[in-house]
Amino acid sequence: MTELNFVFSSRDDLPDALFSMPNSSHPPKHSIEAVEPEGLGAILGYPQKASEDGYSSPYLIVLPTVKLYELFAWLKTYAAETFPLSQFGRVVSRADFDSVKKIANPGKHFWQRPDRWPSVVLGEMLAQSDKDSSVSSIPLSRATATYSFSVARASVAHKSDFVTQECINRLESLSSDRRFVDRSIHVKSLLPLWSRVGTAWDDNAGAEQLLKTCHPENKDLFGNGPSIAEYKGLLSDSAENRVVAYRNFAKDWTARLTGARGQDGQAELEIALAAFLVGRGTSHSFLLKDVVRNDPSIYVWFGLIAALCGPTSWDPAWARAVKSIEKSLKSSFSWEEISPCDISWAEYRWLDSLENERTFQELPKLLPKVLSMEIVPGVVCQFRLKSAGVVRDAENSDAIVETPASTADIDMLYKFVNDFIKIADKRKLNISDTTPLPSDDIAPRNKRAGSRGGRKQS
Repeated sequence: MTELNFVFSSRDDLPDALFSMPNSSHPPKHSIEAVEPEGLGAILGYPQKASEDGYSSPYLIVLPTVKLYELFAWLKTYAAETFPLSQFGRVVSRADFDSVKKIANPGKHFWQRPDRWPSVVLGEMLAQSDKDSSVSSIPLSRATATYSFSVARASVAHKSDFVTQECINRLESLSSDRRFVDRSIHVKSLLPLWSRVGTAWDDNAGAEQLLKTCHPENKDLFGNGPSIAEYKGLLSDSAENRVVAYRNFAKDWTARLTGARGQDGQAELEIALAAFLVGRGTSHSFLLKDVVRNDPSIYVWFGLIAALCGPTSWDPAWARAVKSIEKSLKSSFSWEEISPCDISWAEYRWLDSLENERTFQELPKLLPKVLSMEIVPGVVCQFRLKSAGVVRDAENSDAIVETPASTADIDMLYKFVNDFIKIADKRKLNISDTTPLPSDDIAPRNKRAGSRGGRKQS
């Protein structure tokens, strides 16, 4: 692993240092604790062999704990080419650097089973996508835009419950930012689900163990126990009987809810478990399409059940998607790696304080309408930006929904216009040429039209 050397760069010298023209007269230190800040500036981390190649751009930028916003304001005003700092390397506050570098509490809550996170992420991908999306057709690049991927990455990369909980807190704050497009799932609805990822489970029992959860006495994982135990057909060896039982359960389940749900996800878990039992695995996830319209988090609960039961319950499409997501989560965290983000959490906090609706629109971004942000070190999440006009409307309304016209609506509009033109053409052909309008009527109209046009030109 490459080691970093640290050096302090003052505010005035920082622009040159970022462009590989350091002016610091102090020798680099092997430890960040040995660097003594002198006034306003930042601590830069360089690979030990970087200067040997004649290029010494920093890999890590550690921000000061005081007057941070003053530093950002100065850079944006007098050295605009240097903002955001994230275009040069990883940007972290000193507090985040210390919390990650000195982990005092190893992960016990979120870290126990990292192999389960990919199925949960896939469930949220289905929940956040169009209702007609299937596992085989959903773009896997959407994984990094889910809340679950960020929490999973924080858990896997740092193995710390403290860092993971801080990531959750920041995601919850970001979910209420009206400059980002609203998501169909809120962080609060995912909290009871994330807390169950590390649930004790016998991997050797497979799907047979899942059938035991239908018993009301099982309160460890599913609270008071799913009410699906009353629908014995879900446990039948006949696929047809299981489908019929699921339809009856889904009908009764929808009628019983009447719009009221608890905070523990019990109702969502029941219907997800019923769909899972129909296929004895993930093959019948499409059965949930009709019931997830009002509560997309059902897909995420389905993903949790698939995660608990393991690969033996996955159909080929689910298995391929899960392994692709898992590959992205496996990479270990290193301070020397370059973060693929547009801005850091510290930069977001400052930009958010400016209260300028076009702030994020004007930033250089990897994608024109998407802002990628490093929530905590090593955890990047994507947020789709609203247009400036929509942001203004959102500030004056409690609920703003962008509803783009569908292809069917556009085709219907074109058909209406074409039919209207045809009728108008036929109408013209039916007008007799022997009955023109009186000339005394035409002249005043042309005269009025001319005078109106003249006022427009003036």
